[in-house]
Amino acid sequence: MEHPALLWAALNRRFAENPGMRQRLFGRAGRGVTDGPSSILDALPSGLPPGWEADAREELDRARGLGAAVLTLQDESYPPLLRASSDPPLVLYVWGDLRPEDVLAVAVVGSRRATPLGLQVAGDLGRGLAAAGFTVVSGLARGIDAASHRGALDGGGRTIAVLGSGLDRIYPVEHHALAKSIAARGAVITEFPFGSAPLRRNFPERNRVIASMTWATVVVEAAQGSGSLITADLAADEGRTVYAVPGSVDEPNALGTNDLLRSGALLCRGAADVLEDLAPQIVEAAGSIARWRSPQAPLPGLGAAGTEAQAAREAAAGLASDEKRVLDKIPRTRGIGIERLGEACAMAPGALLATLLELELKGLVRQLPGRRFQATACKI
Repeated sequence: MEHPALLWAALNRRFAENPGMRQRLFGRAGRGVTDGPSSILDALPSGLPPGWEADAREELDRARGLGAAVLTLQDESYPPLLRASSDPPLVLYVWGDLRPEDVLAVAVVGSRRATPLGLQVAGDLGRGLAAAGFTVVSGLARGIDAASHRGALDGGGRTIAVLGSGLDRIYPVEHHALAKSIAARGAVITEFPFGSAPLRRNFPERNRVIASMTWATVVVEAAQGSGSLITADLAADEGRTVYAVPGSVDEPNALGTNDLLRSGALLCRGAADVLEDLAPQIVEAAGSIARWRSPQAPLPGLGAAGTEAQAAREAAAGLASDEKRVLDKIPRTRGIGIERLGEACAMAPGALLATLLELELKGLVRQLPGRRFQATACKI
């Protein structure tokens, strides 16, 4: 089983050296990326360089030395929303742990040079979303990002920091203590190999991960041309909800957010606005997580296999009508693509994703690579 991991790591290193290569080969739809490492290798014009296996093995050894996990697109614990996106990373390096409930995630991003009001709003959003059961995702940057991470931690919830560098190059360096706190109560993740510096070209790639692994993106403050606006655009491209916090017309950090509102982003005055606009199934699932959350205890049904199976059987006995309709169309022995499933169920994409999320949290459905879904053995 190690050789596929080596191949994934080697391919990821190759793309990290040339960020545009992946999109040139596979396009924004990610065609072929989820088929497996061999198909990706076949698409590379010049293959992998000599010594790639030794370099990849060293990469995995460095991850083990840090106590970090290395997730590939084919791992079950790879974030499901990110895997279902149009351009998922081949590999994620994870310091901390990713949990199934992290699928219920909202991004909070904004200016590095934030105003005092912006910092307060970001912290309040982090606390409010965490209290409601959502995982808060941001980029560990100065300003709004750091405030939202700290707010989530203060609220007793989980938060995920996405880097534009390797795990051994925490940036900015003064946030190393914050990153350590996040890893203890969530995860610090990156697609960039060890040793990767925080280059300017890496941050749009980081922003794509933030936008793609969350149900919604909230932009708290953004000047014109801010990288946070890139995150908002990428979220919209993925069909995710975009929110913006309004600001004064004479505040430079509000120019970008006010433009987003004029362009159709939803108004966000606090966490309550996000909870009101997201699909009810998502909010209810997050509320269940908030009620069950404790520092050590996993969610019910996510422990030993016997307990999980029993929980799934109990969940299947009380499904809502939409859940039954979707579950009936998902085979046990092979996966079904999300487009075909939507046609079979005659459901809009947003409602279908929310229903699949609920079924996945109940242990009745698992997501496979390539945006495919399979019913578990507990289907009744």
